[in-house]
Amino acid sequence: MRRIAVASGKGGVGRTTLVANLGIALAQIGKSTIIVDGSLTTPNLALLFKLEGVAYTINDVLSGEATLADVMYDGPGGVKIVPAALTLEQIRRVKSERLPEVLHELPEDTDFLLIDIPGGLRRETISALRAGHELLLVVTPQMTAVSDALKTRLVGEFLGLKPIGAVLNRTRKEKFGLTSSEVKSILKMPVLAEIPEDASVKKALKLGKPVIEFSSKSSASKAIKALAKKIVGIKVE
Repeated sequence: MRRIAVASGKGGVGRTTLVANLGIALAQIGKSTIIVDGSLTTPNLALLFKLEGVAYTINDVLSGEATLADVMYDGPGGVKIVPAALTLEQIRRVKSERLPEVLHELPEDTDFLLIDIPGGLRRETISALRAGHELLLVVTPQMTAVSDALKTRLVGEFLGLKPIGAVLNRTRKEKFGLTSSEVKSILKMPVLAEIPEDASVKKALKLGKPVIEFSSKSSASKAIKALAKKIVGIKVE
């Protein structure tokens, strides 16, 4: 199983949206994939799959009140989603340090585990990073986003994660935005994909749907599908 921690350092770069859609894209090409919301106190993954009202979440597993099997929900394309809690009481009871231990109970035949790593360098961020083996960074073409991602990369490497690349998200044809080559130079890792700013993403979010499900032929969807193939090792035309 490939355990990929998808991190950004900075919030607001579209990390959770990318994780959700990348998970679906991997599942669509036949890879058994599980997405876990590692943002235990500021969760958003459930909102993208309309799982806000589920009985149990990863928070209940971490507090010993549910099993991992109880909180794996079916998503588009066959992807499995493990959401985090949205209620204050569930957030209060969370034991983030148990996340790496709990995720070792995942089915052995799983091909990919994607962990949505919370922003910043809080305790729950470190716990979520410890649950991964590889590190995929998500940045936008701004220096602040890339700078925060660089700090996350250094922490990830200290924890033993292998950096596999970066995704340059929400790109536009702007004169002052960072280019892929500049991001590659700063982060010292390859840029695996450029995801363009796409109105379809905002429309999909408003409807509570992943963009791949809402508009599979949109520019963002095509770029995410190409990224999934690249991660798997399928040649992209």
